[in-house]
Amino acid sequence: MNTKEIILSNAKELISEIGFYKTTTALLAKRANISEGTIYRHFESKEDVLLHILEDLETKYVGFIDAMRLESPYNECSLEKVLEKHFEFVKHNEEDIKIMLSTYSILKTSRRLMESVSLRLREFFEELLTRGQAKGVIRDAPVPETAWMIVVFMFGLSRAQLYWSELSDLSGEAVEFCRRSLAVEA
Repeated sequence: MNTKEIILSNAKELISEIGFYKTTTALLAKRANISEGTIYRHFESKEDVLLHILEDLETKYVGFIDAMRLESPYNECSLEKVLEKHFEFVKHNEEDIKIMLSTYSILKTSRRLMESVSLRLREFFEELLTRGQAKGVIRDAPVPETAWMIVVFMFGLSRAQLYWSELSDLSGEAVEFCRRSLAVEA
């Protein structure tokens, strides 16, 4: 790992543990076992460190959506599969997502990221819902509103699972709930 990666890795840990405002460059330097000046050789400010973390998360999530989109015409990428993969993504990127969620209401950068990811995800769910309705496997429902409801549902459940450790993993039940709610009755 190079110095920049070490700084980002330690910043993720620190910010997800104590929050953005309590994280100082002095604490970060101490945690990363480097001088504070080294941080400023790689980043303009503490906010710039956060920006890099959030941009990396956005890149990873956009890549996740693009991979699902590429897979969907060939492998019958279903709504259920996307939900399952989303919950896996959240587990593998827990620190980054906690940082985004904890800074959403206070930083424009976090808000912009959340809006960008939400819109991309909604558009993708609209594609899946439209395709499912055309095939007769998804019930007739307003596509834009239903897509937004799925996004809100996913983000709410993801947040609950990240912050309430006593909550059991409900991702399987969430997938079943969506299946029951959207599937055409036989």
